[in-house]
Amino acid sequence: MQSPGAYHPPTKKFSLHDLKLKPKPTSTEIAATVPFPILSQEGVRAYRRSLFQANVLKNCASSPYPGTLVLRNAAEHSKFINDFWTHPVTCRIVSEAAGVPLSIIMRTEIGHTNIQGHGSTVDEMLVELSVEPDATKTELTEEEKAYDPLVGESIIPWHYDSFPYVEGPAIGWAVVLQGGEVQHLATRGLGVKERISTITSYRADIPQLYDSSHISNIRPYSDLQVLYKEWTQYRLRKMKSEIESLELQIVNSCGPVDVSQVHEFAEQQIAYLKRTARQLIPYEHQKSQLSRFGRLRIFRAANVWEKAEMLPTFDDLAYGASSIGWRPDSPLWLDLAESLVEIERGKELESQTGNFKWEKKRKFSMGDELLRQGLAEMFLDWLDFTGLYQLVQI
Repeated sequence: MQSPGAYHPPTKKFSLHDLKLKPKPTSTEIAATVPFPILSQEGVRAYRRSLFQANVLKNCASSPYPGTLVLRNAAEHSKFINDFWTHPVTCRIVSEAAGVPLSIIMRTEIGHTNIQGHGSTVDEMLVELSVEPDATKTELTEEEKAYDPLVGESIIPWHYDSFPYVEGPAIGWAVVLQGGEVQHLATRGLGVKERISTITSYRADIPQLYDSSHISNIRPYSDLQVLYKEWTQYRLRKMKSEIESLELQIVNSCGPVDVSQVHEFAEQQIAYLKRTARQLIPYEHQKSQLSRFGRLRIFRAANVWEKAEMLPTFDDLAYGASSIGWRPDSPLWLDLAESLVEIERGKELESQTGNFKWEKKRKFSMGDELLRQGLAEMFLDWLDFTGLYQLVQI
């Protein structure tokens, strides 16, 4: 941990209003902070020493694609990592930066680490790791020299000629970001040998604040037995807390029960429990789809869908996947029907990336429904069934 007096709070915080973003039922006021120091140089070494233990690397390392090493569930195998993130001082620092009390979502979400490497396999990238930070500069390749951070998908559209923005932190520094509400990108480091970022996911510990958490982005490279257990427990604890909060409110009320409030609460909890369950893709399905499509394709499912939409046979194939074909007994078909009703009523739809209104001229399809729910693995399975997946690959 940082030596006394070395920590300094962020010198500036950005609200959603500062970034010209509309607040949502899921959001709190502070969108992000500028980088601030949280670990001393010795603290960084101690953290890396714990993170790069053989036991941690053996149980936590994976690679979603070449050049990227991921360490997940490190808190389960390192007391230092667990103690650092759960320490009351750390929790206070992060909560004060966010402007609201925060609590860690799941233990497996503690200290999720992304490491930029140069190898194409886990073993090749593991040998690059060392306790001492490597600040060695490297010569840029011709491709890197030609890299323009303001072109294509390397920058968020509203960042064009737009300030303020949040820069990446230096060694031992941190930022607080409402990642579920603020679109963000982390580009690869250029001209350096290593780039290591460690992330811990929190939620605002505020009763009745809508919880938009999901596991779509971590499911493809997580130990599902660990992830599913922690996810289910976390969601049930949150649900229990909401029920107890309403119960206390009713107990302390002098007047009659607000019937409309109870009905609304019941609908919210039903929807919450449904979202919880939908994120749990059956083990055998997840294993099969990961083997068929690979992590990179799963992560880029939205891009695959954009290409499919441009095909001349899109309408015939996308809407020909009837309920007697692809997984006819799946409750996802009921979800699609409900979404179509909401669209007809002019209502917004919830999604893992925030609420949105369907404004495309074509009909909302099962592909859209699966991506809305963050079920990229199931989406690719459905796309393959329709015949569109093969056409996109040509």
